[in-house]
Amino acid sequence: MARQLLVFVHGWSVTSTATYGQLPARLEHEAQRRGGPKLDVKHIHLGEYVSFRDAIRIEDIAHAFDGALADVMAGYGKRQRCVCIAHSMGAPVVREWLDRCIVRPGKLDTCPIRHLIMLAPANFGSALAQLGKSRLGAIKAWFDGIEPGRDVLDWLELGSPASCALNLRWIHEYPKLELTHGPNPLFPFVLTGDAIDRHLYDHVNPYTGENGSDGVMRVAAANLNATHVVLRQPAPRRGEALPSAKKRLRTLKLESVTHAMPTAFKIVPGKSHSGDKMGIMASVKDDDKPDATVSAILACLKVRNADDYATLTAAFAAENAAHQAIDKRVEIESVPVLPDREYIHDPCTMVIFRLFDSTSRHVSDVKLMLTAGPDDSPDQLPRGFMIDRQANQHQPGNITFYLNHAALAGCPPIPDPDGGTARARLVPRPPYGIRIDPLHTERFVEYWQAMLDTSLQELMTLIAPNQTTIMDVYLNRVVHKNVFDFTTQLAPPVDFKNVEPGGVA
Repeated sequence: MARQLLVFVHGWSVTSTATYGQLPARLEHEAQRRGGPKLDVKHIHLGEYVSFRDAIRIEDIAHAFDGALADVMAGYGKRQRCVCIAHSMGAPVVREWLDRCIVRPGKLDTCPIRHLIMLAPANFGSALAQLGKSRLGAIKAWFDGIEPGRDVLDWLELGSPASCALNLRWIHEYPKLELTHGPNPLFPFVLTGDAIDRHLYDHVNPYTGENGSDGVMRVAAANLNATHVVLRQPAPRRGEALPSAKKRLRTLKLESVTHAMPTAFKIVPGKSHSGDKMGIMASVKDDDKPDATVSAILACLKVRNADDYATLTAAFAAENAAHQAIDKRVEIESVPVLPDREYIHDPCTMVIFRLFDSTSRHVSDVKLMLTAGPDDSPDQLPRGFMIDRQANQHQPGNITFYLNHAALAGCPPIPDPDGGTARARLVPRPPYGIRIDPLHTERFVEYWQAMLDTSLQELMTLIAPNQTTIMDVYLNRVVHKNVFDFTTQLAPPVDFKNVEPGGVA
């Protein structure tokens, strides 16, 4: 009987293989029950995968993974390949390894991993990373006898330069590789839940109950079906007279839109990030009862070629649409004595804005807003559209917006399980756009206001539900003429201490 080798990679701050729960044993037994290939399950202890040490970076963990995986594979034939199941932060670790050790050196033909199955992966980071680096997180780590793992958390923080770099290569370079084709294919899968385990909800931390997430990871941040958009502000003409502050508007023009390769993505019903009751990995039991995580993984393991992969990708998309249908969005939580609580689960979207100037340096001294309606006004945005906004601590010019896509796109009335209406119709207010206002004007070097030309490109055409868009905005760094000038007056001396900025240099 053919052998299928499985390796597991855990997430951030894990200190024991108990985190895998009964999932490895369940998969092994399921394969035997269903008559599939024998699963040779291995718990891989990565000696260097101590994510709770501040000095360790994700590239160090990827380097350690390379050696550990080589040691495992050395015990099998040269043609043996493996299935890698990575949870949470484990997925970026494996993707970083894939990029550094396989793709960039041109070794894809010898990649030992055949199926990469990511469970609730932190592909675009987590909103909770900032809290892990906070004083509260440091105190908790001290009590647990570990360190917060600051460098790893820097990667995990939303909009981090490192995560953006890896994901931009995934968007731009990986489609050319045709991973699922060829004699040595690699099949990537993303499986994530969107349920909240209310018993694990932290009342001090609302992120643990965030809409469109599993309590830790946003669905949009897990999904690798992502988009990169570039917007650019036209440059002013040299010598152009200095306009009034109200007229320094330069419309943002769409320069490019690039989509990642289609990646098999499934929202696993009823699963949260962790916990033995609902966790996508920890709640799996080694018994005969149906389990959504196990069923999804086994469906992934059946993929053998590019056609199988495309078929499963389409099937997952159809299942996601059915799961997020209008009549499936209401969750009722029974509360003793008090009235039941009602939650509505809408599809959400994440946009990582990266603000640059015309010299490609980061810009942070501007104000970024979304606009709506015929007047392109922030005041016209629909209620409830904004769920969260977070600036990256190391790169403040990288700002992540987490948006309720249903509130922006509009949504029919949501029915109640008892036949009533849980929520009235949401009315969209297009066109949606972007406005960037400078915090400082009338300076020798400044930025001018910028807006997306909604008559040519509407924001909703650039973002999608359950996905992340990296949106790069290039503003002009306007240098004024009197930053440097010459004079022919030799005497008396010319005092230029209080000179005005002048026109555009």
